[in-house]
Amino acid sequence: NFKFLMLKVISKVKIYPYHPNFPKLFEKEKEIILKAIGNYELQHIGSTAVPGLAGKGIIDILIAVNVWVKTAKIIKELQNLGYVHVHPKDNGRIFLSKKPVTKYKDTHIHLVKKDGAVYKNLLAFRDCLRLDKIEAKRYLILKRQWQKQGKNDRNYYRLAKTDYIKSVIKKSQGL
Repeated sequence: NFKFLMLKVISKVKIYPYHPNFPKLFEKEKEIILKAIGNYELQHIGSTAVPGLAGKGIIDILIAVNVWVKTAKIIKELQNLGYVHVHPKDNGRIFLSKKPVTKYKDTHIHLVKKDGAVYKNLLAFRDCLRLDKIEAKRYLILKRQWQKQGKNDRNYYRLAKTDYIKSVIKKSQGL
């Protein structure tokens, strides 16, 4: 019963205002991660990486690796830091999470191949929203609309934003 209740809580979407401490939380977690895994590229991605953009309050971290072979060691080190190996390699990324780093939500790790499609897309989306305040505002309006339409269901919300994200990535890459 407790597990079921936790899943219900986790599956709900709540949008929080942007907090200026998000970059500091990322930097603090980055330092901890680098100390554990060594010298890798870490990037702050997701809504908390876009100044002024409201979101779920999750600190999303991209870790870029040159070869997938090294991921087993990285995953083990991340698990030692409290990260849970949530998804194995799927569509060019390995996903892990840790609860909670912020008062809002948890931290997500996106382990990706450096310079691969997922790497480029995650950074292109973030950078577009950072540079284009109108697009960031449009994204926030749509996020609130998807939250309302889906009655705060996380899966609905995730699926609803997929096409929008793809269109912003294509636009940002001039496709």
